[in-house]
Amino acid sequence: MANQNPFDFSGLFSGFDPQAMTRQMQEAFAGKSIPGIDPQVLAESQRKNMELLMSTNQAVLAGSQALIQRQAAMLQETIAELTEAAGKLAAAGGPQQVSQQQVEMLQAAFDKALANSNEISSMIKETQDSVTNQVNKRISESLQELKDTIAKVQ
Repeated sequence: MANQNPFDFSGLFSGFDPQAMTRQMQEAFAGKSIPGIDPQVLAESQRKNMELLMSTNQAVLAGSQALIQRQAAMLQETIAELTEAAGKLAAAGGPQQVSQQQVEMLQAAFDKALANSNEISSMIKETQDSVTNQVNKRISESLQELKDTIAKVQ
């Protein structure tokens, strides 16, 4: 049995073809027209919207995969650190020395957890910012396209 990544959503879009969707729209509007509106311009605008959808989904998927990989690496680092800490505690002398090492390890673990949390947050924010910027740019372009189309009608 093959190992499948449960977080790989690329199969959901494997059958999606933006060009086929554009052709279907062109065929649907063939022979029909709104005075002053160029159906090719509308079809091109929708093609750009579909491309944006695909690219943002790919960016989210890539960001999610990077996040999962980093979390797995953090888990491996934590396990290695726990193993090392157990060895240090076992080799420690009396109860006072063990207590002192436990406090030091607790502080180090807290600092590491905080740094990891900040790194994860930063990775998520980076992906969100990238996707948001792409969407905002396309919305601005789309509004300009609409403005230009309306100006031609008048």
